[in-house]
Amino acid sequence: MRPVLTQLPKGARIYLPDEVARKRHVEACLFDVFRRWGYREIVTPTFEFFDVLAVATDQAMQGNAFTFVDRETGRMLVLRADITPQIARIVATRLRDEPKPLRLSYVTNVFRYDEPQLAHYREFYQAGVELIGLDKPEAEVEILAMTVESLRALGLGRFQLDVGHPDFFRGLMEEVKTDAAHERELRTALARKDRSTLERLVDEVAPPAHVGDALLALPTLFGHAEVLERAAPFARNKRAERALGNLAEVYRLLTIYGLADAVLLDLGGVRGFDYYSGMYFEAYVAEFGAAIAAGGRYDHMVGRFGYDCPAVGFAFDIARALSVMETQGVDVALPGPDFFIIDFTPEKTAALSLARRLRDLGRSVARDIVTRGLDESLAYARAQRVRRALVVGGPRVPAGEVLVIDVATGRERSARIDAMLEHPERLDA
Repeated sequence: MRPVLTQLPKGARIYLPDEVARKRHVEACLFDVFRRWGYREIVTPTFEFFDVLAVATDQAMQGNAFTFVDRETGRMLVLRADITPQIARIVATRLRDEPKPLRLSYVTNVFRYDEPQLAHYREFYQAGVELIGLDKPEAEVEILAMTVESLRALGLGRFQLDVGHPDFFRGLMEEVKTDAAHERELRTALARKDRSTLERLVDEVAPPAHVGDALLALPTLFGHAEVLERAAPFARNKRAERALGNLAEVYRLLTIYGLADAVLLDLGGVRGFDYYSGMYFEAYVAEFGAAIAAGGRYDHMVGRFGYDCPAVGFAFDIARALSVMETQGVDVALPGPDFFIIDFTPEKTAALSLARRLRDLGRSVARDIVTRGLDESLAYARAQRVRRALVVGGPRVPAGEVLVIDVATGRERSARIDAMLEHPERLDA
């Protein structure tokens, strides 16, 4: 007999029932925050034509996409690697004439052919929002405030949001005559805060003195409001000045929200450089080595579909949020069925009537259809986290009655079946 193949593809994951319950808890917490801020859910296709989404995705994203051929048309299809380009296309087409701003939320799976990372797979789940049609700093602050509120809703502590603006670095590079390869190397060195490599590259590029000083200072330009003062002398063109001005206003508004302490400004951060057009951020939690949420402004993306419209958003990585919650000991209640009916009668009439009556009232009810002793059935009920067992028939239960057992404590009481059918709420007493 040939062995049965059971191996999963690399980067795939199964969520077992308890893990699903925790995942749904995270999603429900996040959706509750989104709802309270006025966001409405949108659902996008799992796959689309590759050339359509390629309009709004960079080559790195395209290279990591899962593609396959449409048998009907012969065109290349792609599994969504990022929901934001899909929403950008929908805004530019189906929602173009809707009043702005649009507040859209989602929870979905995305697919990327990356090497699996910390609590991150090739198929992973995101929950996030997009705020479309506002170009003011208030829009960015709304996104940041929602992220902080979401982290708190998940019960997490010891977190911070690293906030940057790629146009500060872009402004500096406008004053440098260099090639694309050296610029990429500079960004890589900044991302790693690699001082020695940065010094070597600055020597090779030979920028104007004030730009060289700024590039070497970038890895140290992180902190609170004082960062803006330290960076001001380096902003000698309009682009860099606008970036600092935007961050200053964002920080001022965050202070009014009472959230400035949760934010660190990082002018040397260049992650997401090709994706974001303005302010961007990543959310980190102490003792966890990867961002669990990220977002920012991407004004150019909707415009790639022929409709110039500002946009800003963020997304949570659900699996990483779950890992951090486990690390911080955030308890998630995992309730089982409200009732578990153990029926020893041959006719089953009373048990089925009780089950139907309780389900009609919205209660969850499971039946023990396996033939076994009462102690074994109760052990099974405990394993399933059942609240109350209802025993019908058997040597301990007179005809016409039901034995109600609190599974956690073992406390018992008897009740008339006809009375429980008429007043099922008494089963909770």
